[in-house]
Amino acid sequence: IMASNSRRLAALMCPSHANLMGNVHGGTILNLLEQTGRVVSTAYSRGPCALVGAAGTEFRQPVRVGEVATVDATVDYVGDHVMRVSMDVTAEEMASGTKRVTNTAKMWYSTIDIVRCEDDANKSKAVVGSRSLLPLDPLLMAQDAIPEHEASIKARESIPLNARVESEFPVRIHHLPGPDAIANHPFVSAGYILKLMDSGAALAAVAHTRHQCVTVLLDKVCFSTPIQFGDLCTVRAAVTFTSERSCEVVAQVWKSPSGIVGGLPDDHASLAAVCAVEARFIFVALDNNMKVVSIPELPVEKQRTKRWEVGASKHKERSGLRC
Repeated sequence: IMASNSRRLAALMCPSHANLMGNVHGGTILNLLEQTGRVVSTAYSRGPCALVGAAGTEFRQPVRVGEVATVDATVDYVGDHVMRVSMDVTAEEMASGTKRVTNTAKMWYSTIDIVRCEDDANKSKAVVGSRSLLPLDPLLMAQDAIPEHEASIKARESIPLNARVESEFPVRIHHLPGPDAIANHPFVSAGYILKLMDSGAALAAVAHTRHQCVTVLLDKVCFSTPIQFGDLCTVRAAVTFTSERSCEVVAQVWKSPSGIVGGLPDDHASLAAVCAVEARFIFVALDNNMKVVSIPELPVEKQRTKRWEVGASKHKERSGLRC
């Protein structure tokens, strides 16, 4: 028995989806991608799934307001409890029928079971799914998926999420997700969180460059724990690497009980707050004519740090792929 491994979702891009430059906000596209990935992974596994990571989400061209964005998603790798979903976004201008491939993405989903907490029957938690996944046709299995998954695990272990210190992140946004953010009740949609992170990361990029900035790549995402409805989310973002034409921004989301007011404690190793997700965004800055401009260097004291070295290595790797 083989399950269907592909799905297609389409949405009309409205003015409410626009950024300050009039194109569709990058976070809106990330949300649409994650929704589609969740649909195909849930359909394939016949049960709830959650995003656990992503790599190499590219923003090749802007999607314009008034166009129809269509996401084609395919499960191209299946492990014990995880699946990789590869996706393309096509923007269609309805009057002319012109189509453009604007985005590509690879997202990893895990099967989950939603169970009651032993210490509080009114609360739920997500655990790794107990159901077995149907095998994928070997001809459809992507050869690059296994090393990509292994590299993601290694990167996560080498720099633990909870090792980040607050002083690294000058941008901070507090947000309490509403009912529209819920995916697998009572958990907040990963796409909703990615959109929130993209907004916070863009603020950090704009503050550094003093220009409008657009997302060109979501290089890495790592989810460590789900965010529940009612959790207070704090987005933290900072520019961690700059090249001549782009800057890297690391963004995190910390979750804590919404009963905490007046901000979060400085000690994030406390039980009050947990780092739920970290992502690395790449931005370019644009002038008033929508031309890419040079990026100011980071202060010397923020260069040659571990984050800087990781950013420099990833930038060199991406530059090599373009040659």
